[in-house]
Amino acid sequence: MNVPGAPPDATAYAELLHDAWPGESITISEPVPFGDGHSGFTYLLPTVTESFRGDLVARLSPPGARIIGPSDVGRQGRIMRALHAAGLPAPRVLVADSSGTFHGRAVTVMERVQGASWEAATETSSHAAVAQAAVDVLHRIRELAPTKTGIGDEPETSNADEVSRWSGLISRCPEWLVEKSGQLAVKLLADAPESSGAGLVHGDFHYANLLFDTGRVVAVLDWEIASLGDPLTDLGCLAVASLRGRYEPEPNPTGSIHVALSDLTARYGTDESIAAWHIAASCFKYAVILGYNLQLHRRGKKLDPIYEELLGTARWLLEDGEAILRNGLAGY
Repeated sequence: MNVPGAPPDATAYAELLHDAWPGESITISEPVPFGDGHSGFTYLLPTVTESFRGDLVARLSPPGARIIGPSDVGRQGRIMRALHAAGLPAPRVLVADSSGTFHGRAVTVMERVQGASWEAATETSSHAAVAQAAVDVLHRIRELAPTKTGIGDEPETSNADEVSRWSGLISRCPEWLVEKSGQLAVKLLADAPESSGAGLVHGDFHYANLLFDTGRVVAVLDWEIASLGDPLTDLGCLAVASLRGRYEPEPNPTGSIHVALSDLTARYGTDESIAAWHIAASCFKYAVILGYNLQLHRRGKKLDPIYEELLGTARWLLEDGEAILRNGLAGY
């Protein structure tokens, strides 16, 4: 039984899922925390009905948080539901609710996708093949019409808007990060290209947010910061994962797939000079996010010690962003 402030229990989830299996008895074991701990409130729900036996995954907005932006996990569910309906690699979503009626929280419940991590994928394949599988999915997502994305009623984000979105976090970063990130933001805004066409942008498209099976991607997860914008934004995200492999032994939770940025760009099929701006913009974005999350950790608002281990990564991302924006992809 739920008590005030406690997370929803198995009975609450069974009631929530009533419409998914009307007329069937639903038995759910107690929710178990699931994932690496960096993706918010995610739980595994072993479930049995008359027509289903398997694991469900529930994601909840943080308790007490406004249901907006990354906390709106119902929105994330609607995106994945749209992708699944279009035959793209995403889980089957049973519930996607942003109303807050479920214990005051947004919630998405989906079937668990069985797939391998990027680490396991590289054991049975090559880094180049894993990168190609990721790029193939980017092309498939790009072909999806904005009206079929689950967020088709939202405004398009321009490339300049994308930089400005993350510039708002600069003042909330450590002091040593503020000046250099601000300088890079000014240069990015001055050179911002026109969009290559509106499409669904994941916004955090890297290998750790993908599940693989037999050489292909079977699920794209964690749509927290998705938007409608320039699809090349996600190529920039994927490129940053390769850059971060250069910063080891600092952690690289985005996936250490070693592939040259020129090779990645060629696989995607875009000009290096065009890709360079988007890669530099992603360097800026991730550096600012790391700095912002570090401050949240240090202030006790969102405890996660991994950000103390990524101080060098934030600096190096800004340095590489500057260099790529100035000189292109040569040497990367």
